[in-house]
Amino acid sequence: MHELDRTVAILGSGHAVPDRRVTNAELKTLISGYDEESGDFATWVDRVTHIQERRFSDTSEDGVHVLGLAASRQALESSGVDPREIDHLILCSFTFHDLYPGVHSSLVRDLELQCGSFICTVACSGSLWGITLARSLVQSGQCRNVLVVGVECMSRTLNFNDPLTAIIFGDAAGAVVVGRKNADAPGGFLGRTVWASEYSPDTIQMLNNNSPNDCRQSADQETHQERHMVRMGGGPRVLRNAVTKMAECVAEVLGHTPDDLKANAPALREQLARARVIPHQANGRILDGLESKLGLAREQLFRTIYVYGNSSAATNLLTYDYGVRVGNMWREPPADGTDGMGTVVPCGGRIERGDLVVMTAIGAGYQYGAVAFEQA
Repeated sequence: MHELDRTVAILGSGHAVPDRRVTNAELKTLISGYDEESGDFATWVDRVTHIQERRFSDTSEDGVHVLGLAASRQALESSGVDPREIDHLILCSFTFHDLYPGVHSSLVRDLELQCGSFICTVACSGSLWGITLARSLVQSGQCRNVLVVGVECMSRTLNFNDPLTAIIFGDAAGAVVVGRKNADAPGGFLGRTVWASEYSPDTIQMLNNNSPNDCRQSADQETHQERHMVRMGGGPRVLRNAVTKMAECVAEVLGHTPDDLKANAPALREQLARARVIPHQANGRILDGLESKLGLAREQLFRTIYVYGNSSAATNLLTYDYGVRVGNMWREPPADGTDGMGTVVPCGGRIERGDLVVMTAIGAGYQYGAVAFEQA
């Protein structure tokens, strides 16, 4: 694995979610167009996505700002970094209200930082891009510490006339502080970030989502929904592609090739045996497929999708911080082997200092990649 400056590390993290829990049963009251022949709605959602609830923010306020602020404060506190020593803020989001002055600027103001900021819009891969940019700013000497915030209010973009997309998404925020640690302390980034693009417009399209006018709820809800979230395709092909791309990125960021993954190369297998993988929480079945593809034990692949859904750019940072603070979770399938609701239970321990952590994501039709580090 190509080594870079390993004194750069994630120094602290935080996350925040809205108070409002939306169960599958409650979501059913908002949905139209569900095929009742598929059975009980709540059970169907759990079966096809493994999501049992998600969080929705209050659309009367700027949820991106509120959630981003809370997650950032947690990250700053856990890092021990003086806010005056944050030299840049990177906001990873595409569901923010305002372009200018912008949520990124209001976060700088309310966190009482004295730094520059910008918005990174790479959808579900946004936080990986943000971490990589932050890492580069610190490694180059341009910045001492960079605050990366991944936050989405996906509930504003949902088309409730399309059950296959409306059941997936929720609102959340995660944040990390990237900076220099003591040279003799454990932890730090490993190798180079893997990132790639593949133009594929036939899954989900979201148009004009950066327009501050379009991001607010319109009087014509149906027009608003169709303009913001349009499902162009999907199904097993999309799931297989997501699993394959993320698995290959994990192998590559650890210094190996897709062929090594297929051959179950011993050197790669040794690294994977101790890895803690934080994938984008796209769909529960995708996470199960990734676990199988990488040959991981259940507790090695971290999940929050069961209770928070898919919050796009927030999912990696949310799940990482949950893993640091709480641990992991797992959905036990129905004991009788039926298509009933699974049971979400704790699974494994927390992420500890010295652990090999790999984040991977795919999204935005498609931007995908991975970043690896030892926990500081």
